[in-house]
Amino acid sequence: MISLNDWVNRHAKLPLIRLVCLALGVQLLYFGYLTYNRYINQLDRVEQMREAISLGVQQSNRPLIESTLTSALVNTDVALVALCSGPAASISYPLSNADYCQLPAHTLWRWPVRRPLVGVQGFDLVVVLYPLAAFGPLLFLMLTTLVMLTAIIWTISKVRRRLEDELLNPLYSGLNGDAPLKVAELEDLRRKNMDHTRLVREQAASDAMVQLSAQVAHDIRSPLVALDAALKNTAELPEKKRIIVRHAVNRIRDIANNLLERNRQQAGAAAGHGAGEIPDVHLLSSLIDPVITEKRLAFESRPGISIDFKLTRESYGLFARLQPVEFRRMLSNLVNNAVEALGDKGAVDVRLTHEEKKVVLTVSDDGKGIQPEILQKLGQRGETHGKAGGSGLGLFHARTTAEGWGGSLVITSTPGQGTAVTIKLPRAAAPAGFVPALILAPDRPVVVLDDDTTIHHVWQGRFDSARVKEHGIKIIHFSEPDKLREWVKVDPVKAKSAICLFDYELLGFKETGLSLAEELGLCSKTILVTSRCEEQRIIEECARLNILIIPKGLADFVPITITAPVPALAVLIDDDAMVHMNWEAAAEDAGVELKAFRTPVEFLTNLAAFPKNTPIYIDSELGDDIKGENIAVDLKEKGFTNLRLATGHPPENFSHLPWLKVIGKESPWRT
Repeated sequence: MISLNDWVNRHAKLPLIRLVCLALGVQLLYFGYLTYNRYINQLDRVEQMREAISLGVQQSNRPLIESTLTSALVNTDVALVALCSGPAASISYPLSNADYCQLPAHTLWRWPVRRPLVGVQGFDLVVVLYPLAAFGPLLFLMLTTLVMLTAIIWTISKVRRRLEDELLNPLYSGLNGDAPLKVAELEDLRRKNMDHTRLVREQAASDAMVQLSAQVAHDIRSPLVALDAALKNTAELPEKKRIIVRHAVNRIRDIANNLLERNRQQAGAAAGHGAGEIPDVHLLSSLIDPVITEKRLAFESRPGISIDFKLTRESYGLFARLQPVEFRRMLSNLVNNAVEALGDKGAVDVRLTHEEKKVVLTVSDDGKGIQPEILQKLGQRGETHGKAGGSGLGLFHARTTAEGWGGSLVITSTPGQGTAVTIKLPRAAAPAGFVPALILAPDRPVVVLDDDTTIHHVWQGRFDSARVKEHGIKIIHFSEPDKLREWVKVDPVKAKSAICLFDYELLGFKETGLSLAEELGLCSKTILVTSRCEEQRIIEECARLNILIIPKGLADFVPITITAPVPALAVLIDDDAMVHMNWEAAAEDAGVELKAFRTPVEFLTNLAAFPKNTPIYIDSELGDDIKGENIAVDLKEKGFTNLRLATGHPPENFSHLPWLKVIGKESPWRT
């Protein structure tokens, strides 16, 4: 860091001083050269005078002598000329009392030159030169340069002070002040800075509100899942109480979804997302739930109207390729139409199911219904029904939007009973990071890490319903990172084989579920269960760690399956060393003892060591024209019953061996 004074000295004053000194030095050299030439010329003139005066003395021609002497005075460089005879002056011009024939010392003002006459004894010519006449211009130049240098230094100092007073000090202390500045550009900069400061403060407040909203929504979601699960066991309650509980749960969900939706809208506005977005694969339940929340809030002034959307296990994991903004707009219009058809009392029911390769979204109401002659016209531009001032664009937009995504929209209605709008869209494959089902293996524990006890109860209830204890599956619960670390340290083998269900955010701890999974080396067995599953930063981090995601709101709906017991012993016959490495690593993780052989001969040599029900995996191409399927036929004849062909060829190539199961080259124990 450099001060202003040092900066001015280094980059302004010193360079200018060097420049002036360089110019002065060049000028001194040049004028010194001119002065020297002038002095030599004067000496040549003195020699000419000496010759002329010597001739005049020899001829006793006084006029010649005097004219030569007086003509020399025309030169401004000559102060005095004299013809000396010994120490006395015979003739001198101008007349002076000074005795220059005595050779006075050289001074700055007088510089005598004495030359003897030619051919005449006893007479000398004395010429007194005036040095100032030769050095005068040089001295004037030097004086002018010094004055100019002093003026430059003084100007730079003054500019530096004014720069400090009028520019730097306002920049340092005045841009955040309320007082206007004198310099127009600085005043404009001050106003822009004030606007920027205001925007930064507003953004900070907005970010804090978004963070608080996400935190509140996170806190609400966990008990909400528990309440949803508890509602399934309220058949013994009177209907009135069940309605009260259901409305309370819906209200909690409304609060959480409203906060999360505001967060998403702000993020979408910042990213510039809108109706022009490109269709992409989205989880439908995550798009529907916030819209239903919005509609409940919009119509809460009409207590006779109920709007319901129930997630079921059938609706779990349904994806479609669409535009989220357009989908929400379409669903919002359909719910509005259903509510307006009810009057003061009624119910709107939203259902999400699937059939074959389609996802089915149904919005139905128990209103007055629509007459057949009107029903067949609905969905066309400009056709509306039962809505004062309606333009018919809502249903038209819904139909064209659904068709644009490769789907369809169908309206069915029974007068006096209600109307249903059914939208069918092509079902899209779930993204790589989504968990289609929670697959558990016998005798392998499940670890649940969450800071909220309610989510622990939800998972425990799910696992109890799946009767995991009968398969030797132990459920281990943690709410603190240190206790999890201690368990992994004490029993690393069990930890390595466990399925881990980790929450992302652990209140009161700096660690997250992702950081703990990475720290403890559990990423390959970890599933993130979080309500923040739509945040891009978390999605990217999960992709980096190869960790799958379950939305916390769907924890009660994810299918749970238990695989068949893993065999303790298996055989692989394959001539590829890389396949051996992959299978051996997977078998070690699964706790399987794998015996790998490169040739059938190696295996047949040890054939007696393996039980007849040992799983045997054989490659189709074993080298040297040996076919794995032929080896399988021989083994079947020897009584082996658990034979599989591990090959990259399609299964139809082996249709003539219906008893032989064909799998890919991937290890069957790879999870």
